[in-house]
Amino acid sequence: MNNQTVLGGPAEISIGVNTIPAELLSEINVELTGGTRERTTLGGTFTRPSGTFETAQATFTMYLPNMDYLKNIFPSLYNAPTAPQLTGNLVFSSDTCVSANGQKVNIHFSCETTDDNDVYMYNGAVNLNFNPTYSSGDDLTIEVTIYANPDQAGNIVRVGTGDLAKKSIYDPATGASKPVTS
Repeated sequence: MNNQTVLGGPAEISIGVNTIPAELLSEINVELTGGTRERTTLGGTFTRPSGTFETAQATFTMYLPNMDYLKNIFPSLYNAPTAPQLTGNLVFSSDTCVSANGQKVNIHFSCETTDDNDVYMYNGAVNLNFNPTYSSGDDLTIEVTIYANPDQAGNIVRVGTGDLAKKSIYDPATGASKPVTS
């Protein structure tokens, strides 16, 4: 067996145009589970793939540097400040209708110069969940779940490179892969 490089190391996650750096993440868990269908016959019970998905999501734990940083996770709930105030807020209200607008989501190993090992969600919806963990021994954390939904073409998740013809890197500003220039 040849020596192989094993994937690992610092990773970042981009949600829409905002990138959360590896320094604020403790773990990212991606789950893409195919559905199954079962048939029972006189010869036994047989299970096979159904061609559907039961689970398509990413969950991550993030260290929260300040409450204003939540604008990167829940931009539709964020109320921007006016001068001279520098920080805004989020108001969770029973009278507020919240729709989770789909955003492009990309998970990338920070040390890599291409998107060859990225996980990309075409239409990720952030679940409205604010569950900070306060503790005397640890920094403030929240857990965020992003559900992968199909885009207009039916695409859900891409694992691997964004451009099959040339080296590329994901660009959060455009939500697409761009050629690597160096």
